[in-house]
Amino acid sequence: MYGRRGRIGLITLASDSSVLPEYTRVMPDDVAVYAAPIVLPRGEVTAAALSEMLEGDQLERAAELLVWTDVDVIVFACTSGSLVHGVGWDREVAGRIERASGRPAPTTTTTVLAALRAVGATSLAIATPYLEEINAIERRFLEASGFAVASIGGLGCATDAEIGRLDPADAVSLVERVDTPEADAIFISCTNFHCLPAIASLERQLGKPVVTSNLAGAWAALRQIGVEDPIPGFGQLLLLPAVAEAMTP
Repeated sequence: MYGRRGRIGLITLASDSSVLPEYTRVMPDDVAVYAAPIVLPRGEVTAAALSEMLEGDQLERAAELLVWTDVDVIVFACTSGSLVHGVGWDREVAGRIERASGRPAPTTTTTVLAALRAVGATSLAIATPYLEEINAIERRFLEASGFAVASIGGLGCATDAEIGRLDPADAVSLVERVDTPEADAIFISCTNFHCLPAIASLERQLGKPVVTSNLAGAWAALRQIGVEDPIPGFGQLLLLPAVAEAMTP
């Protein structure tokens, strides 16, 4: 039986080509991941499109579909979509999923905050694939959540398809550009940013923790379902135990 130790559900964007492969790659034996997609209008990673995506009931319908695979937890796997309306929006999204599914439902943003606290981050260098509009929203969200933002830089991708064509070398170049001595941790934002293979080497190179959207979500989901296995090879976050903030309020 697949998922003997636990089953993780993901609500993904239909245009996201990276999130499911990255989650699957870090899972320990006998933990399975299942996905249900929702559609980002026009594939645009803009505040307007992200808001439009969540105005209807497709979030709830995706959550209901995942119940059929008997998942133990459902992660809303979209960083910008779970912070686009500021502090507290991630909890609103989580509440909608929980009511539709009866499952705990952290969002990517919820788990990123927990992961950053778990690695002891206070000041961040943030690397994103986004337009400046989304970077500005993300900066305000993280600052309002208690983190200093020493720097933030993006690649100016206007669509999810553009983001999906990036690879770990793009992430490395961007992180090297945004890193600054004032930052004690790196955050690589976006579930569709293919960067997982670069994380361990980046941590060795920079001497500071690197948290990504997908690492944070996978870590929190595993700890939510009681799987505490340290998972080597992907940076320090997946070696850490659960913290209370990873769980949905």
